[in-house]
Amino acid sequence: MTTLELSNEALNCEPSWAINNPYLEILSPRFFSNHDSADWSDLPKRVGRLFLKAEKKYSTLDVAEEKTLALVKLIHEGAFLPNSPVMMNSESDDSTNLFACHVLSPPSSFSDLDVAKQIHDGCGGIGYDFSNMEDPISATLNIETQTNLLNPNRKRKAHSAVTLSYKHPKIIDFIKISSQLVITHTNIEFDNDFFDNVSKHDSDSLKLWNTLCESIYTTGRPSISLKAEKEKRSKSKLINNVCGESLLRENESSLIGSINLTKFVKEGIFDFERFKKVAKVGLNCLDNLHDIQDHASELVQERCLESRKVGVGIMGYSDTLLMLNIRYGSDESLAFVEKLMSLLQATLKSESERLGRERGYCSQALLLENSPPRRNASLMAVPANGTLSLIANVSGGIEPIFSYLIKQTVQGEAIFQLQPTFKRILQRYGVDTNVIFTELKAGVNVAELTSLPLELKTVLVTANDLSTKEHIFTQSMFQAYIDGGISKTINLPNSATVDDIKRALLLAKDKGCIGVSLYRNGSLKDQPTQSVS
Repeated sequence: MTTLELSNEALNCEPSWAINNPYLEILSPRFFSNHDSADWSDLPKRVGRLFLKAEKKYSTLDVAEEKTLALVKLIHEGAFLPNSPVMMNSESDDSTNLFACHVLSPPSSFSDLDVAKQIHDGCGGIGYDFSNMEDPISATLNIETQTNLLNPNRKRKAHSAVTLSYKHPKIIDFIKISSQLVITHTNIEFDNDFFDNVSKHDSDSLKLWNTLCESIYTTGRPSISLKAEKEKRSKSKLINNVCGESLLRENESSLIGSINLTKFVKEGIFDFERFKKVAKVGLNCLDNLHDIQDHASELVQERCLESRKVGVGIMGYSDTLLMLNIRYGSDESLAFVEKLMSLLQATLKSESERLGRERGYCSQALLLENSPPRRNASLMAVPANGTLSLIANVSGGIEPIFSYLIKQTVQGEAIFQLQPTFKRILQRYGVDTNVIFTELKAGVNVAELTSLPLELKTVLVTANDLSTKEHIFTQSMFQAYIDGGISKTINLPNSATVDDIKRALLLAKDKGCIGVSLYRNGSLKDQPTQSVS
């Protein structure tokens, strides 16, 4: 395999994202069995070997190696990263879990628990719908307990999510236990009838509505999902995975991967043509990995090969806006999203149709009416990028920047740093970053920093500077172009009221969001990412 000897010095040196990255030493136990001798330059090649194993079934060896090298270069650059289980579990040649997103039927036997354990051991997250269970409270608490007991021996702490219909007789109790859970996310699914009943002042609906919004005010939990928006995207009943970005059937899994938008900005210009090319490589990568996944059960394997769902998404959106000198939430930013995501949507649909013609189609029964046959039943998602964003050292998904001086808690360790893109921009302007670090740590607001150019100050907004409308309009603009979900938090100031939360939820519904997670700043202790001022 001469092409994959990778003798090119550029690929044998440390990847650009690994240079001066404060997170990698803490993350290395997740990716390397011997983390004391971690070689981050080998990580892209490990993924390449997985890709090649599948690609050889469809292409000549020369073509397969050429495609593999192209993918390895993109990962080495940090322009595209598949979900972290792919990279974490690529060290061994043994078949293992490569999928991040899973939905299972409610556990009813020990064998079901074994399936969940295999997924969690492989660094995947699991979503459940307990709406048809008589006692979803006990089932949810049991999942929390069992998962927590096994987590100390896992490379990455496992998480689950439970969705419950608002119609369930124990829905109030479900809301009440949400704040007790540490590693199990809770989600309530609503249909349009519920909101109609709230507007008509139906007493039972108002009681649930008030209980929900007061819980979100106090704890930021639970999240909500909107059945009508899911139904616009699939003929099947869809269930949220842990973070809500992958909408899956019961006993189905999906791969996701993210394009790092910061790698497409040069001298203030975004390279849409290169972005389009990388999107095609990303789709090809995720589709291939379906063929070598070691599924946790035969049923899951059957359903996954029937649908071949993937989620090509983005990360570093906020950083990219800084690099383009665009304010998050502005009309200019929404116009950029519209251009970016319409291109991504069209590119992925066309590429999946091409792959289908060459390699076989997913089940047409899973696609909406009048959809051309294609390889993958779903194509796009916007994940949280919890681990990937640390590797790339950029903002996760489409989240706004939380603070320009960050205290990040990773694996129990606190890391302080200037927001990386902000720091690079300061250096470009010739501003002393050590002085800025000291001033911000002393509590000086970014807007009060006298050494910053005015044109930079106008775009330096944080999550808590944005209005609720700016948060939701951004999420809904992205949502308009994708067939999956979006992992994003709508941040509200500490001064927000329960009525503010109600208005935010209704606005998100009216703007076509599939799901909504609200968080009032400071309502939870030990936020993983914090401003230190």
